[in-house]
Amino acid sequence: MRFITTLLCFLLAILQPVQAIPTPPIGLRPCCAFGYNLHAQVAGIPVPFFSVDNVIDVDALGGHHYNQGDQSLSTSLLGLSEEHNGLIFTKRAGFIDTAHVRDTADFTYYLFKLNLAQLGHEAQITLPTELRSRQIHWKNQSVSLDPKERVIRSAQAAAFIAFQLAQWHEIAQWFGLTYVSGFHEQASAFSPEDLYSNMLGANLARDVLLANPDANKQEFEKIFAHLLEDELRKLKAQPSSVTQQKIQQLEGIWWDSQRRLPDKWLLLKRDYHLAYALLPNEPTADHVLSLEESFHNDERIEDWVELRLISDQQDSYFNPLLKTVDMPDIWTAKQFHLFALFAKCQDTNAHPLKISPSVEPNGRATTSLCQTK
Repeated sequence: MRFITTLLCFLLAILQPVQAIPTPPIGLRPCCAFGYNLHAQVAGIPVPFFSVDNVIDVDALGGHHYNQGDQSLSTSLLGLSEEHNGLIFTKRAGFIDTAHVRDTADFTYYLFKLNLAQLGHEAQITLPTELRSRQIHWKNQSVSLDPKERVIRSAQAAAFIAFQLAQWHEIAQWFGLTYVSGFHEQASAFSPEDLYSNMLGANLARDVLLANPDANKQEFEKIFAHLLEDELRKLKAQPSSVTQQKIQQLEGIWWDSQRRLPDKWLLLKRDYHLAYALLPNEPTADHVLSLEESFHNDERIEDWVELRLISDQQDSYFNPLLKTVDMPDIWTAKQFHLFALFAKCQDTNAHPLKISPSVEPNGRATTSLCQTK
């Protein structure tokens, strides 16, 4: 009888979360290249009567809608969405891109539901391609987890892998990722506020899930919307007029108002620093963010679940790097620093102002990665 009871409890713990697993987030929210009153061009031809302001007030954020990215391009541009995004300047965390916050929060929620079902068991799923096929791979473990420990580990691992997905997205953008033909994403790659905003989303979503592990999608949306607004206020979010002023003060330093989207060099400064502890790129800001790479018993999260990047016949995008370093067939976050260093080195050589492209003080690129055979 004890065996039957144990078996039933195990099956319930595994099967119940599976029924609640949502569809993966599709696409990304259409925001925000760094700058203000940005203009665009298509095939080198300026688009008249089009500009992007990019700034927002905390009071105007609206609700949070999971999985909105693929549906929101037209509604966002027309101002019809109930969810609104933009850049917000905060005194304690510098610039925050709320679209990046929300995107990583959604992936954290999605991966949390998967982790509840799969953590400790051999399994994998494949996400839509971003120059490489993105696979989440769970590894078999001999350790059994009680329900409380499963929730804690599932939330920690979800935030960690969701942030790695964000890191890869920045890399893919730099190497040529496009969502709209002819409109590449390089003007947003490694933007100074991006990954900090992603990590903020991972942390906030993790906290929501630890406190509300049974939350369905609608409940998560509601709780997260309130928490995001509260957190931005704690970070001393400023009115949109101040955000606009701060952005304009960085014109010619971080961005070039004379260039049009999707010109890569609209963005003059980037943050190539890939780490699990991040400082804001604002000298007076003090709010440090971090993600744990291990569980409380020092077991590495990646020994349980891992992001893998598999060739999808688009490796030609990476040829300049692949000529300089030997890479394994399957890429993981262990190689991410090579991509970032290469990008930093190439941008240093190509920068139109002949200045360092990095916001990092005293940053130095590894010049050997620039050399081709």
